Amino acid sequence: MSGTGVLWVDSDTQHAALARRLIAVNHPDWRVVNSPGPEAAMAPLASQAWDAVVLCLKPSVQELPDVLELCAGRPVLMCIDVQQEALAARAFRCGLGDYVLRDADGTAHLGELLHRLAALMKTASVQGQQPVRMVDARIWQDALALLQEQRSALQATLGSMSQGIFKTGPDGRITVYNQRVLELLNLPESLMAARPTMAELTRVQAERGDFGEGYSLVDRRGHEYVARGAVAPAPELYWRSTREGHTLEVRTTTLPDGSLVRTFTDVSDYVRVENELRESEMRFRSLSDLSSDWYWEHDAEGRFVQLAGDLSVNGLPLADVLGHTRWELGALNMTDADWAAHRAVLQARQPFRDLELHRHRPDGTMHWISVSGVPVIDAQGTLRGYRGVGRDITERKAVASQIERLAFYDVLTGLPNRRMLVDRLQRAMAAVGRSGAQGALLFIDLDNFKDLNDTLGHDTGDQLLLQVAQRLTTCVRDADTVSRFGGDEFVVLLEGLSADGPHASAEAALVASHIAATLGTPYALGETSHHSTPSIGIALFGQQTGSVDELLKHADLAMYQAKAAGRNTQRFFDPDMQAAVSNRSALEADLRRGLQERELVLYYQPVVDGKGRLMGAEALVRWKHPRRGLVSPAEFIPLAEQTGLILPIGQWVLEAACAQLVAWSRHSLTRQFFLSVNVSVRQFRQPDFVEQMLGILHKSGANPERLKLELTESLLLTDVEDVISRMEYLRRYGVGFSLDDFGTGYSSLSYLKRLPLDQIKIDQGFVRDLQTDPNDAAIVRTILALAHSMDLTVVAEGVETTGQLEFLQRHGCQAFQGFLFGRPMPAEVLERALRPAL
Repeated sequence: MSGTGVLWVDSDTQHAALARRLIAVNHPDWRVVNSPGPEAAMAPLASQAWDAVVLCLKPSVQELPDVLELCAGRPVLMCIDVQQEALAARAFRCGLGDYVLRDADGTAHLGELLHRLAALMKTASVQGQQPVRMVDARIWQDALALLQEQRSALQATLGSMSQGIFKTGPDGRITVYNQRVLELLNLPESLMAARPTMAELTRVQAERGDFGEGYSLVDRRGHEYVARGAVAPAPELYWRSTREGHTLEVRTTTLPDGSLVRTFTDVSDYVRVENELRESEMRFRSLSDLSSDWYWEHDAEGRFVQLAGDLSVNGLPLADVLGHTRWELGALNMTDADWAAHRAVLQARQPFRDLELHRHRPDGTMHWISVSGVPVIDAQGTLRGYRGVGRDITERKAVASQIERLAFYDVLTGLPNRRMLVDRLQRAMAAVGRSGAQGALLFIDLDNFKDLNDTLGHDTGDQLLLQVAQRLTTCVRDADTVSRFGGDEFVVLLEGLSADGPHASAEAALVASHIAATLGTPYALGETSHHSTPSIGIALFGQQTGSVDELLKHADLAMYQAKAAGRNTQRFFDPDMQAAVSNRSALEADLRRGLQERELVLYYQPVVDGKGRLMGAEALVRWKHPRRGLVSPAEFIPLAEQTGLILPIGQWVLEAACAQLVAWSRHSLTRQFFLSVNVSVRQFRQPDFVEQMLGILHKSGANPERLKLELTESLLLTDVEDVISRMEYLRRYGVGFSLDDFGTGYSSLSYLKRLPLDQIKIDQGFVRDLQTDPNDAAIVRTILALAHSMDLTVVAEGVETTGQLEFLQRHGCQAFQGFLFGRPMPAEVLERALRPAL
């Protein structure tokens, strides 16, 4: 090929054409051949010799084309975009000559490109580079393969190094580097590919903020070695970056040609551990100086060799301790045998803890110390001595007796506490078993003590408890025990009562009466006179008595019986009382099981109009017990209220009632029936009751207009606004409301007129005696008149006679419920019994 041959690899035909025109004007002796892409250039490169190759890459290309490997031995110039500079960096490692960045308008860079191409070919000519001809192709390919193999091995070696490394040329510019140095110095590859000098590299890092004010290279201990900004070929330096918090070990080697090789190793962990160790030593020393404890060491013979910390509590100069053994210093509480046992522990190389020593100080005062130590054994297994800590425990010993007193006596009253009472009670019960005499336990609770605390404060309450304790001690013998059991509860233990049961009961009752009279007199509490009475439960114990816990429970039960009897009285424990408590617990467990086993059923009591026609019914829950049969709600509903079981029971009742409404809606004779369901105060006040009720209606498909929720007046005692809000919300969906047992509660007319009610129910207590009691008759007439004026329907409960019915009808009542019309019954019985009448 005559002239200078240039292979122009460019997929942009317009760009290539414009370049050829410029070359024709400025370099008419160049012969330019265009290849449309790197793949198409493979054949010309392999078959012909070229003086230079121009490789123009598309902006989207992110990897070097394979054709670059065939360009070895020829001047190669790349034309790329700015974001492709990383490709140029990698290409330099493969022998790239130079590169030009493509201008934004696509043409302005061509002049610079041709200038650099000419310079590149001139440099190649000066260095004696000759175009590769076809005859040299095989030799060139073999050389290229060997070069690539060596280059790959070098790159693999550099890439596997845990150290970062770069090498500068004689001109001071970086020519070789690995990926690790980019990671350690947090540098972009494009910066290193531009072959910066080390000074330029340092300047970039400083501008980026890698270093704090006054950064420098430092030696191993952090002392400044080189002034700011300077980089000297010191053999071992540390480079600390404040931005990343890393410490790098920098090693520099100067080569014969003046170039440098510099390695970077991340030694952050090593320096951190070294600093932490140094700080730990400083902390230990400062803590030893500040602590009230002291640190000691002694050698294998037991002689003290080091002490640190506060030794003033010992009152001994350090010189009097060093070089002496612990047993030479002595202790008042240690005998020769004790010291021999201690030395045996040391010889056995065993740790010891809390060796307490009682000593005289030189000033004559007494003090206690506690010493703990562990053996020090070297790598060869030789005992070097012991080290440990010591502390002054004089104050702890001084308060030991006080602590023991606090464990067995009440802090406020000074009386024996629960723990001591139990201990004495155990001994008393064992004593009556031997002697045959009996004893008694009096459980005393102050009536309405909480009201005193709430109104006059706990300080006043404490004054009362102190006076009660003082009075109680005057009511018993010295041999008896008065204990404060907790809060306002006191227990009196009487011993040595008569072996005869009735006589012993009389003795205990006499003491209880004396206590009641003594505690019942007024108390002077500051400027206030206060009257307090006790409720006293009495439990006798003799040879047949059970455990201490059982006896305490018996007395406690008797005390609650006294409170239930009106307070300010006494009651003896009765086995029947315990049986009632046990039965209640058994009933609760049975009810929980029955709820899970679906033993609850609904019965329905008819509600009729004045002509006896069925209007609806009230749903009443019953419990079909597998052994006891049908259990009355009067027996288990109060228990459910107390235990919280009323909530799952109430939900089940609502679900079952809605299911019954759906069943009735399928028949024309029962479709118009309404169903009333009692809702407890506790259930209605649940935060999610409204959502729960609407969910049941939605899930069952029941008509909410056929459902009436019966509420009691006790619901209106607190937070009436919340009650009204919930009622109004449910009423918007069609749910009706009835006020049950009207007249027995505490509702005010001002609230009553605001409640979104449909109905009120006259309590059966008024209906039962309305024909014989003028007061009941007047109350019923008033309720009916009030309901009529408020446009509310009225249902009279407990109607059992025609006389009651006639009275109620005569005064305007239009709906009735009671045994006169039917007892509560299953739904199928109700439907079967009333179907003929319908």
